[in-house]
Amino acid sequence: MYLNIIGKRISVIMIKVFLLGDSIVTAYGKDSENFIGGWGDHLGSFFDDKFVSVISCAEGGKSSRSFLNDGRFIDNGLFTKEMFPQGVGPSYELIREGDFVFIQFCHNDDDSARHEKRELRHTPLGTSDSNGIYPTVLPIGNTPYSFECGATYKGYLKFYIDKIRKRGAAPVLLTPPPRGVFKDGKIASVPGNHGGTDEFGEYAYIRAIRQVGETEDVTVLELFERSKNYINSIGEENFKYLQSLKDGSGNTIGESRYGRPKAWPQDYNEIMQSGEFGEIDNTHQNRFGSFVYAGFIAEEIREKIPTLAKFLLEEPSKNVPPPADFRL
Repeated sequence: MYLNIIGKRISVIMIKVFLLGDSIVTAYGKDSENFIGGWGDHLGSFFDDKFVSVISCAEGGKSSRSFLNDGRFIDNGLFTKEMFPQGVGPSYELIREGDFVFIQFCHNDDDSARHEKRELRHTPLGTSDSNGIYPTVLPIGNTPYSFECGATYKGYLKFYIDKIRKRGAAPVLLTPPPRGVFKDGKIASVPGNHGGTDEFGEYAYIRAIRQVGETEDVTVLELFERSKNYINSIGEENFKYLQSLKDGSGNTIGESRYGRPKAWPQDYNEIMQSGEFGEIDNTHQNRFGSFVYAGFIAEEIREKIPTLAKFLLEEPSKNVPPPADFRL
């Protein structure tokens, strides 16, 4: 917030927090019409909205590379609201001095290495050095950046950081929550779950994010660590009540943009209790789970970003009720 004093008149300039990311981040819209949720739906409710505005530019299915290729960050003539109905874009021209830009990409950068969307979305880590440090190779030239262009995951994150700083704004990195893959009742570091384990430790992509934060002097909000610890504490049975549901064909149940709106939490409770669904979605949160994760981000902001922390509310302006069978 800035106070402009002109004569006896004081005007307040709003701080804007832009969100860049994928389906875990994006704002899906009306609470009453969606089971699925992104933490971008809820983060604004933790702030005093007279001083801070949260603007989601995130879109489901995007990686750090495909977000650029689709023109969501810098306009390359490809972005259309019809094609990308969830987020606002292109976001780069909207960013101003004094704004914050939260960046969370990982799920599609990593997991897409294993299936048919590899060429479209996957962003390689590259080969680490003897200390486990992954290379930072930026994309060169104009979009589209191909899978084989040589740029690395850390290079794309640095690309965003450099551009955001040129606008006079503050970049902030977030480590994403884990997928719900369990071993012995705890979240497991396996291929497809943020890079799995290599000779230097668990969750390779999470380590890469932290490396960028350190080398580029960028604040890192640890959603991964907080959410992993929370999931491990509540157990695998309760974890499912944080998550969205899929039907027998693998489609998300209760997502309004696909013509399947449902009321939260009434319809969700009914479907869960009847068992009339295909499977638990181990990646995407429901309205309650995404609200919980937004609360973790607010806690991280309170500890790490004083400029924003002073505008956090003691309690969020809205709450999302948990599913009926969720038990702590």
